[in-house]
Amino acid sequence: MDRRRFSLSVVGAGVLGGCGGGGEKSSGFALPPVSAAPPAAAPAPAPAPEAPAPAPVPPPVPELATPTSLPAGTMFLQTITATDGNRSVAPGQANIWDLGEDFSIVDGGDDQFDGTLQLYVGVAGTRSAFPPNQTWAELTALGPEMGPADGIKAVSFTTDPAFFNTTGRYAYLHAGVEVRLQQTLNLTNAIGPAISLTWRGVPGPGFVGTSLSDPAQYGQVVLRDTAGALLATLFRSDRSGTSGAWGLASLAAFIGQTVVLSFEQRLSGNSPNWNGLPSGSAIDDVSVKDSANTEFVVNGDFEAEGTGWTIVASKASQNVRTGTRTVNGLEVQRTFYTQPNLLWARLTDVFHNPTAAPIVAEVSYETNLGSDAYGIIYPTPGVATQKALTAWDYKSNGGVVGDRDIGFAFGTADLVDYRSNTALGARDGSDRLLFKFNITVPASGSVTLVNFVVMSGTDTGLTAMDITARATEVDTQLADIANNFRTNMVYQRGLTQPQLDTLKNF
Repeated sequence: MDRRRFSLSVVGAGVLGGCGGGGEKSSGFALPPVSAAPPAAAPAPAPAPEAPAPAPVPPPVPELATPTSLPAGTMFLQTITATDGNRSVAPGQANIWDLGEDFSIVDGGDDQFDGTLQLYVGVAGTRSAFPPNQTWAELTALGPEMGPADGIKAVSFTTDPAFFNTTGRYAYLHAGVEVRLQQTLNLTNAIGPAISLTWRGVPGPGFVGTSLSDPAQYGQVVLRDTAGALLATLFRSDRSGTSGAWGLASLAAFIGQTVVLSFEQRLSGNSPNWNGLPSGSAIDDVSVKDSANTEFVVNGDFEAEGTGWTIVASKASQNVRTGTRTVNGLEVQRTFYTQPNLLWARLTDVFHNPTAAPIVAEVSYETNLGSDAYGIIYPTPGVATQKALTAWDYKSNGGVVGDRDIGFAFGTADLVDYRSNTALGARDGSDRLLFKFNITVPASGSVTLVNFVVMSGTDTGLTAMDITARATEVDTQLADIANNFRTNMVYQRGLTQPQLDTLKNF
């Protein structure tokens, strides 16, 4: 397929009345005599009062961004199922939105991207990138705060060997702000002198990250009292290192007490391609035995899933804003938002002009796909004004599973540039996608641009017979975004009113 370029542009209530009739006592005639006076008409009922007009239905409004005290994250797991037979980032979470220091998406978890929606601003012939130097301390977390109803996962009970190569079921602690898997242990009748805690599993990442990593991340095994106060830390791993032994601890000091055993984690999430680190912790075969070999843990092998255990988890922010960077005279901020159980994420960029004169700029978004030039790219069907692109991957090298289907909804761009493969396995396409917007930012004013990225758990390339195959799930989602952004409030959730007021491309 040749390189393609195209330009794109955007009952009233009634009054009821009634009448009636009457008659006289019979005088023996079947009917009154002709000379008799006609019966008097019954008085007409009073008119019914006019029903009040129904109250006007207010137009739908989005759930806008709100302040939150939750920490900012830069890696967000997508709670959708992988259907392509390839790996997931965590149980029941196929992909990850992993942000780089410039707030472009780095990988996706299945090599969907080699960097996507990298931002450039051109003014008066000079083109500069939004710099890749954000730090975690600069980020601002925003609401709405999200929980299980939004797809947040805390603990799964799974047999998936991808995250812990064992037989049977185990517990998996997902990335989260404060995730705890707990069981109350009544040690009042424990027989000393020894009582030991043992467990198996995978302790999770070593919390080695980038400048965007939350410095307060940790994984730990602790004892608490029944009110939640910390009694002892048996194992801990954080940015400063590791203390205690993974898998073994003595509880001899707590014989005669009732304590809460707690496996805990605070983790923003790591992609398998991000320093090779896992995204959570696996726990199995938990046992507490005293000198008489009495077992104090219920369902320590998790074969009964969560029986006997309590899961504690806080909500999470999945709406995070960068610090401001000045790029060619414009003050630029990027905001990333996603809801875990949806297919899409949104990048919102605000361009503010601090000067007393308008600034004319060309804003470019560059994406490098992970398909290694095997990608099939096409304008999304059902989008009349060509506001979206879909891409799927085909690998011809010995049946290797390709990258999962993806897509972009970018609204009324001024230029879209891409090159698709001309045949399956031809490898004559390009991994580079480019969207451009021409904007004029008024003096002391702002312009906002919004771009959506879609990921699914499906790989259309596994079953495609030719390049006419379509990534239907991604197509459907992109078309709904492109056609219904202004009427379906879910696509505006987490934006601010100033962003909506200055939005240019939707």
